[in-house]
Amino acid sequence: MKQIYGFSALALALFGTLVAVENLQSAEPFELANFAIDLFEKALLVLAVAATAYVALETRGIRRERVDLLNDLSRVRSESDRWRAAARVHIDGLGRAIKDQFEAWKLSDSEADIALLMLKGLTQKEIAHLRGSEESTVRQQAAAVYRKSGLANRSELGAYFLEDLLAPDEGKAAEAPQRLEIVRTLKNQS
Repeated sequence: MKQIYGFSALALALFGTLVAVENLQSAEPFELANFAIDLFEKALLVLAVAATAYVALETRGIRRERVDLLNDLSRVRSESDRWRAAARVHIDGLGRAIKDQFEAWKLSDSEADIALLMLKGLTQKEIAHLRGSEESTVRQQAAAVYRKSGLANRSELGAYFLEDLLAPDEGKAAEAPQRLEIVRTLKNQS
């Protein structure tokens, strides 16, 4: 920005000198009004040049920022693709394990869909909208999921699948159903 001010001041001084020299060389007598008009015209020209320089500098900065953002986006997408590729086997395995558990609980296709959407964090209202059904239908199917699975609510449903994923070792993973039962017992006592 300082460059623009400096450039504008230099241009204004040069144009002012040009106007003064032009008036001195003119055969016409010096008139302050003509000098002021000429100076005003030159000042407008300087202002236009300064504005153009400012816009050019800002545009260059925006272009640099855009390139940086595109590079960052490309890097993040690349990292995301690498992570997905590395995790694909695990994600597919988790999906199969969840499906197998739904079958073990003997959930209908609709109940399994509802349970999966609840695991993904959708509300019953969102699930109803997504499936084109009534919210009361989703509530009934969610209740059936809880009844068939032996779980009390959405939190326990999520915890059922997350417990094994987050367990630090096999010994603790094997204790997960027991810990869940302890939590239920404590909850019922309060």
